[in-house]
Amino acid sequence: MIEISEKKFGITALKPFQILVMHRILEQDDYSEETQIKHQIVILPTGTGKSICFLLPATLCKGITVIIYPLLALMNDQIKKLIKSNIKCCCLRGGQTKKQREHIFSELKNGVKILITNPEVLCQKKILAELSNFNISLFVCDEAHVISTWGKSFRQSYLQLGTAVSVLSPKQVLCFTATASDSTIKDIKHCLLNNIKYKNTLTVKGDMDRENIFYCAYRAFSREQGVLNLIKCCEKPAIVFCRTRLSVMKMCTTALRHFPETEQRYYHAGLKRDERERIENWFLKSNGGILYSTCAYGMGVDKKNVRSIIHFDLPNKAEEYLQESGRAGRDGKLSVAYVIVSEIRKKKNEELTDIFTGTNCRRLELLRKMGQEKDECTGCDVCWGIKSDVKPEVDIIKKIISRYPLRYSASSIASILTGSKDRKIISECEKTNPYYNILPEYDSDLLQNSISQYVKENHRIIGKITLGKNKDVLFRKYWHKEN
Repeated sequence: MIEISEKKFGITALKPFQILVMHRILEQDDYSEETQIKHQIVILPTGTGKSICFLLPATLCKGITVIIYPLLALMNDQIKKLIKSNIKCCCLRGGQTKKQREHIFSELKNGVKILITNPEVLCQKKILAELSNFNISLFVCDEAHVISTWGKSFRQSYLQLGTAVSVLSPKQVLCFTATASDSTIKDIKHCLLNNIKYKNTLTVKGDMDRENIFYCAYRAFSREQGVLNLIKCCEKPAIVFCRTRLSVMKMCTTALRHFPETEQRYYHAGLKRDERERIENWFLKSNGGILYSTCAYGMGVDKKNVRSIIHFDLPNKAEEYLQESGRAGRDGKLSVAYVIVSEIRKKKNEELTDIFTGTNCRRLELLRKMGQEKDECTGCDVCWGIKSDVKPEVDIIKKIISRYPLRYSASSIASILTGSKDRKIISECEKTNPYYNILPEYDSDLLQNSISQYVKENHRIIGKITLGKNKDVLFRKYWHKEN
């Protein structure tokens, strides 16, 4: 094992957990009695070398190793690594011709031992029928937490993997992930092992804490403006995570308008394959770029030098957040994971909202959500007494509305606060309005949108809401609602 790890993968020393997992895989490959087999669920932090745990045994096991990945980016990244290590592999994915598929099965018959694919392709009846003719030693599901998080919603092919396991009858089923709660582990077992005779599993669970990542809540009235503020000061390369494709595109476009000199691209699953691959290659080589992405990017991709992660939107669960923030600092160096905390939509019912708006240690609360207890924090803004330097925009907006009742619309207030050079605004406010140019760093359009949204969600708190001469529809609606 040590000889091959150094010769093929350039790894001179294996970690104890790697040796533990690989020993069991290789020992069980020699067992003839099925009752001896124990499948494995391996949960270890991002960047600690999970891939070697199944790639090295795949070169030594008697039969074929089938590896299932959730993302094309991850498949491409692993193929490049194997080619670099001079290890032959085949890849089954969408869009291949009949001739290409026949060539792949021919390669497997001629001794290629690693097959990389995704659940949508693997679960096709023709593919399963063809693969059932081979001796499958290892059935590997990498990033196995997506069985629980994605399988129940938009990747239901993951729920069919149990059928694939029963058809292929692999000697061992191996699941790898960086984060998994008890309920996720239960989902993985139910999905993959429910239809087979022997269901014994060994769970290898390491410390999920990434000590080199500093967790920080960044407070901002406008979340978009918060991202712009962080882009100016955060270390790069950086990834900005948004929940939707539209948010990704809008945020990237806005940031490019403000920082055209900085390399910035957006990435989501709706892009064409060649475009995704081009962006992946750009970001892997980049030392100062910023990538705006949905959860479609980064899972297991070995870009070691990401220094900052910014969450424009929070995911639904702690394990999803730890997966995404774990894209940073794979080289072990200090990195920062920021979460934009805004007054707007603060009340949204999310598991993570209280963690990043509260006053308890961010790290310990995140680990507690994963069922892990720890005594000390190695870095978060609460424990280190760091507060994001944000002006009290909400108070300023309330005061300007109160001081000038029934006078300004959201657009006018934004223009005043950001110091608009419009002649009308200047002539009216430059000398008499104390709020003129009080928020010069803000983008006027972003501030206007945030004011409108804030008023919409908090009109009862604000009380009397102003109506400008243009009779802003939103303001008029909530004025009448209150009065």
